[in-house]
Amino acid sequence: MFQKLRSDLVKELSSIRLLLVNADGFSSNGASSSKKLGLNGNSIELLKDEGVECIAFSTQKSQEISSVAEGLGIALYEAVSEKAEFYSKMKSELSLLDHEIALICRDDADLQIMKKVSFSASTSDSPLEIKSESYYPTYGIGSHAVCEIAELIIKSKRYPDGWSE
Repeated sequence: MFQKLRSDLVKELSSIRLLLVNADGFSSNGASSSKKLGLNGNSIELLKDEGVECIAFSTQKSQEISSVAEGLGIALYEAVSEKAEFYSKMKSELSLLDHEIALICRDDADLQIMKKVSFSASTSDSPLEIKSESYYPTYGIGSHAVCEIAELIIKSKRYPDGWSE
């Protein structure tokens, strides 16, 4: 997927200890293939092996979102009405600093958190305003975006001097 990992990505991602994911984009369009779930779930396990926790949050309560998160092996917090409060709570509970947190975002309500974290990625279906504010626009949506960012973090941690195929 990646021919060469940009040195700025290595710098931004090597200190990440928490990947927060706006799961409102998890749907059958971006995540239901069992093949892909296995691949993504494997990426999450590898991410955990590197000392990075992955937590998803959603503004709604949905069986579909819950199923995708479960398939990925990601903790899911549902019906999160105040995203900034949720961010502060996770940061405090896990004793993290802003530069140790990455965010996969997809809508305007994520802007407040995007400005706090060290690294923000937007999904490919995000509005242009979100893409322009994010550090990295993903190629995928839903669980595919999670896998993409997980792989970037893993490579950044395993190859701090850079990586290329």
